[in-house]
Amino acid sequence: MLINDAIHGVMRFDEELMSHLKPIIDQPIFQRLRHIKQVGLVDLVFPSATHTRFNHSLGCAYLASRFAKAVELTEENKNLAVISALIHDIGHGPFSHAFERLLHSKSECVKHEDWSETFLEDFDLPNTHLLKMKQNTVRNFIKGEHSYSAGSENNLIADIVSSQLDADRLDYLLRDSHFCGVSFGEIDAQWILQKLVRIDGLETSPRLGIDFKGVNSVEHYLLARRLMTRGIYNHSLVLLYETLIIIFLEKVVDDVETIEKLSQDVLKDFLTDCHGFRKNLLSKSDFIYRAYPSYSKLVDYDIWALVREVACGSPGKWSQGLVEIATLLYTRHKAYRVVRLNQRHKDVDDKTAQKVMKKYKLSHWQLIVLRGSVETYQGVKSPLYIKEKGRAASDLTKHSNIMHYLGGQEEQYRYLAIHNDVNTAQILQEFGME
Repeated sequence: MLINDAIHGVMRFDEELMSHLKPIIDQPIFQRLRHIKQVGLVDLVFPSATHTRFNHSLGCAYLASRFAKAVELTEENKNLAVISALIHDIGHGPFSHAFERLLHSKSECVKHEDWSETFLEDFDLPNTHLLKMKQNTVRNFIKGEHSYSAGSENNLIADIVSSQLDADRLDYLLRDSHFCGVSFGEIDAQWILQKLVRIDGLETSPRLGIDFKGVNSVEHYLLARRLMTRGIYNHSLVLLYETLIIIFLEKVVDDVETIEKLSQDVLKDFLTDCHGFRKNLLSKSDFIYRAYPSYSKLVDYDIWALVREVACGSPGKWSQGLVEIATLLYTRHKAYRVVRLNQRHKDVDDKTAQKVMKKYKLSHWQLIVLRGSVETYQGVKSPLYIKEKGRAASDLTKHSNIMHYLGGQEEQYRYLAIHNDVNTAQILQEFGME
């Protein structure tokens, strides 16, 4: 079967593989990904970034087939790798990662991977389907919980699905860069695919690695991810809009009376359960069990419909603060001045912000500290192995001065968003800035 794609051109899947993929793709819970944007609220800053998790998932499946071929997986393991890559994002909710900030209690949080197991159980497939037969194994692959053991090809599948050089990252860098209209993510994916190798001789072999001739392309790939994170995913305005949508949803979900006013039954049901979780009335497992039927139907449209309903609703129906935030999101009105904060102790800016809000009687959406971070290479947690002729495989840091110095170092950056109704000069003085 052939699928035309904006990034990879004509993606070819053989008939035997497609017999495994098509029953999954046709499921309503997978088709739902058509209605969840790949990069959340990024299109409010980069207007053409409207591609979806569905597009990305197909691209990941295609790249996983290329990875599997490069390391010569058996036919069954190739199919297992491609299936796992196809559904690796099945647990995402509206606005992808941003939405996860809403799903926390005092002691627990729910990530998209936490929903994956329930989604896997919900696939209506015959018991003879590979996904049904290997459901627990696939779950471990997509949650990044695979236990590496010597001699197992599952190690290679785990690396293909979730590692520092996997089908997911290779696809989203190319795809996000293209649709955002920037060149940060324009990596040499074809050369990387040609230089993928099977690493033997390690305690956890076989593992995914790359030939020494591919080191330059891997350096480029890792630096591209760093630049995409700083310039796109953690763009100051993207962080601002993501924070505003969460503040908006928190104001709704923490007020039972507001939830009762909602006209959308699916969203009302989900936020009711979310209220119980956030107030520690439901455990994490109970919340996932109770909320799954509504969560599995939620898409971006549902949240935007609520934003529009509040922004354009009857006077007096909603609280003034909720209306103001909804209006900011719905009209994308530039109501903030955003300034970069200097690098200081991690807690200083938050403490200062709390002090300033109390002093000037500001709402928490009128003065916001925005945070972003990126770690270029995580060699300790997930080493990337390089194979050089005549030598034992070794970590990338042994071959790259760039990654030797950047590896393991997390870059943190923060911004201060000040609403236009606030005296900016006074606020900046409180933070020691002009």
